[in-house]
Amino acid sequence: MFFLSRKRAVMNKRKRLPLEFDQIARPRSLNDIAYEGIKENILKGKLLAGEIYSELELARTLGISRTPVREALIRLSADHLIAFHPRKGISVNYFNKEDIENLFELRQIIESAVAAKIKSLSRQQIQVMQDLVADQEADLKESGGDSFFEIDRKFHLFFIESCGNRFMVQTNNNLRNYIAISSRSALMQKGRPEEVLREHQAIVEAISAGNIEKTRKAITIHLQNSKVAALESYEENLKLIEPQR
Repeated sequence: MFFLSRKRAVMNKRKRLPLEFDQIARPRSLNDIAYEGIKENILKGKLLAGEIYSELELARTLGISRTPVREALIRLSADHLIAFHPRKGISVNYFNKEDIENLFELRQIIESAVAAKIKSLSRQQIQVMQDLVADQEADLKESGGDSFFEIDRKFHLFFIESCGNRFMVQTNNNLRNYIAISSRSALMQKGRPEEVLREHQAIVEAISAGNIEKTRKAITIHLQNSKVAALESYEENLKLIEPQR
């Protein structure tokens, strides 16, 4: 009895260690799967502005029921990425001439502010930007630009992240969703990828030199050219998407 009592006393005094189990990952809901899947295909240009898609068609493609697809579409509508058409279906939102000009005006404000804020980047940061430009060049040569748009997104995101302003980054991320819809086809116009490469190289060279004004000028030229390409692409696609307004 004495031995058992002493053992209990020792156990009571022993400090209990906190549990450190790995938490069991919760499976994603079908709503989230549908939302992410549809959004990804919008941003990749697989769902096109001007086309009408039914909930049933999307559900069958994703291999799930219509209810989570419907819920996902409501979320995407709140994100201004799709529009509902009563008794018809949904279409990917598109942006008119004024929208495109406003989007690029905001991009110009953000990226010019970043140029003034960062002053200079470290060698490692500059190397990252140089590597991204090299990746774009290699992508064009090896696959004809399959990943060009995604690398372009990474290039601008890294540049904006370098200023250390998380609100600029958040605004840019929201903006890029809209840019993806209005600019993907523009970016792949004949000769435009090569121009983008040269413009990105000019931006990196200006940053490497620590020249804020030169950096801002290089960014302005790049965004102005991108806006022109987006507007030209809009005019070309106008006849396809106008009936869905």
